[in-house]
Amino acid sequence: MSLSIDIKKMYAVVLAVLILGCAIPAQAVKVQILKQADPEKDVPVRVLREEAMSQAFAQAILSESGRMTGELPKERSEALKWLFGKHYEDFITGYKDLNVKQEEAGVSVSVDVNVNRKVLRETLLRMGLLAADPKPVDAVLNISNGKFALSAEQQAEQNDDLAKLMAIYAVRNATAGAVNGTSAADFKVTRVSKSRWRGELQAGGTNWAGSGPDMESVWRQLWEKYYGANSSEILSTPKAVLVVSGWFNPEGVREFDRKLKSWDSAVQEVLLQDVEMKPTAVSASWSLDVSDQWVLKSYLNDYLPPRGLSFSLKGLEGDK
Repeated sequence: MSLSIDIKKMYAVVLAVLILGCAIPAQAVKVQILKQADPEKDVPVRVLREEAMSQAFAQAILSESGRMTGELPKERSEALKWLFGKHYEDFITGYKDLNVKQEEAGVSVSVDVNVNRKVLRETLLRMGLLAADPKPVDAVLNISNGKFALSAEQQAEQNDDLAKLMAIYAVRNATAGAVNGTSAADFKVTRVSKSRWRGELQAGGTNWAGSGPDMESVWRQLWEKYYGANSSEILSTPKAVLVVSGWFNPEGVREFDRKLKSWDSAVQEVLLQDVEMKPTAVSASWSLDVSDQWVLKSYLNDYLPPRGLSFSLKGLEGDK
C-alpha cells in the first residue's frame, strides 16, 4: 500500500540514514498505533495517514526517552509527545517493516523505528528532563503578538501551545517579585513581524536573547540555554569497567563490542581492554565513559542475560 506523507520530512529522514550510516543504533523501537477517524470531520485519508505516521514516530521517540527520564507526569509526557510529533525528523534515523492499513475506525500503523539516542539525550538534557534534582522554574511570562491581532481561535491555539511548552520545560507562571523567598525568572517574547519573533530570558543574574520564526522556537531557544547553563553536573561522564563472560568464541566479543558502541545515549567512549579465553568460556572487559548509567544498566540487562551472558559493572553508583 503506498504511503502519502510530507515529502520533505521523509526525504530528511532518508538522508539522515545515508549520512549517519553505522552510527545508527541497531535496535529499533517497535510501535503500533491506530489513528481514529473523527466521524464529525471530513478528513481526507491522505491527511489521516500523515497524522498516523507522525504519531507513530512520536510514540517511538517518547518510548525511548522514557528509558532515560523514567516515568513522567501525564501532562508532561503528553506535551512531550506533541513536540516530538512536530519535530520527529530531528530524532528519527530510519525505519523498517512499515505497515499502514486503512480500517473502518481509521488508519493503523505498525513500524520499527530507529531513534538517534545521542541527539535525543542531548535534547532532553537541554529541556531539564535529566536534572538530578528536577524542580519547576517560576517565571513571569509576557507573550505579546505585537501589532498582529489574533482571532479567538488562533489565541486559544497559542494558549494551548504555551501550556504544553510550560509543561515540557517545567515552567510555572508567576507574578512579578519574590516567589517563596526567591526571585522569579523573567521571560518576554514579542512578534515583531509577520514571520519573526524576538525574546529575552532573565534568570539568576544572567540574560539570554533569541529570535525565530514563531513563539515556540524562541521559547525553546531560551529555555534550553537556561537549562544548558545549569546542567554542568549532568554533563560529567563517570568512568566504569564492564566485565562480560559466557561466550564460546571471540567472535561474540567483537559483536558485543559493536553493540556497546552503538548505545550512544548511555556511553560516550568505549575501549576494549582485555579478552580472556578459558577452556569453558570467553570473557572480556571494557572501560567506559558513562553518560547515563540507568540507561546503560537497562540495555545490559535487556541484552546480555537472554543470551546466556553474565556481567559486572564497577565504578558507578549502585554497582551491579
